[in-house]
Amino acid sequence: MHAQLLIHSVIEETMILVAHLATAGGVRTPLAHVANQVFADLSEQLAAQGVKKTVIADMFGMALSTYHRRARAAAESKTDAGRSVWEAVVNFIRENEPVGAAVVLRRFSRDEAAVVTSVLKDLTDSGLVYRAGKGASAVYRAANPSDFAGVDGSGRAVAVRNIVWLTVVRRGPMDLAAIARETRESPEACREHLDGLVASGMIQARNGGERTEYESTRFDVPVGQSEGWEAAVLDHFQAVVAAICVKLRLGESRSSERDAVGGSTYTLDVWRGHPFENEARRTLAKLRETVSDLRARIDAYNAAHARPAEDLDREVTVYVGQFVKTNDDEKDGDE
Repeated sequence: MHAQLLIHSVIEETMILVAHLATAGGVRTPLAHVANQVFADLSEQLAAQGVKKTVIADMFGMALSTYHRRARAAAESKTDAGRSVWEAVVNFIRENEPVGAAVVLRRFSRDEAAVVTSVLKDLTDSGLVYRAGKGASAVYRAANPSDFAGVDGSGRAVAVRNIVWLTVVRRGPMDLAAIARETRESPEACREHLDGLVASGMIQARNGGERTEYESTRFDVPVGQSEGWEAAVLDHFQAVVAAICVKLRLGESRSSERDAVGGSTYTLDVWRGHPFENEARRTLAKLRETVSDLRARIDAYNAAHARPAEDLDREVTVYVGQFVKTNDDEKDGDE
């Protein structure tokens, strides 16, 4: 498959996943911030790959000047340090609504007026902010939280806790500031979850002078647990993406049975009454039991033996997933 076709297909599948996540459990999660965040993150990753800004702008189909303006909107505000212009403007409107356009521009006078104006347009176009009037006489008001279905507070707390834990497992050792940046949660919220995770023995805190770093070698959302599934989904997704990225980085387009990097997808074409139907359904359970038993024995060994200092980064990640496609899955759910 041509790379361009592959990219379009991957984006389409990712959007399907985002749509399902945004409506999971009957919740309707606001998505107004997604496009801006995707632009910022993708630009950052392309730059990290050594792609020049002129090329990135062309990849987005933008003039270089437009790309720079969009990038500045996603970058840290010169008025509110630690926040993007986009985030700072929407928070200012929420705290001071209704607020006039001139007031917003004065508040963010250290940022380029064209950038702030562009952000205001993005916010109104996305529906996150309402606008009455036009131009300098426009007045802005943030969309009320009651406009969107809310998420249960305790349920969100469990989700954030598990995502903080998963971040430490995947990226650690790392300090509080890095964890807050990675999870996009406040340092105060992250510290509260970290303290609880340390107290329960899920992660370890390493003190070095004024700096405390957190690390963990295990992450586990028990099978059947209804809370914390968000981190489990993220864990699955990160494992798949990491396997593909490492494979691409190695420059290998073909696989070998002895490969330790990559993945295989097996579709078992069975039907009701097929002589191998039950075996096909049981195979995944067997694999899960085998890997779970292996991990338990590895964890027990690691608890009694320190990891060699010269081999801190080595680990083996195994991703296991499955689904059974039925006729019901193919029915059109539109009404």
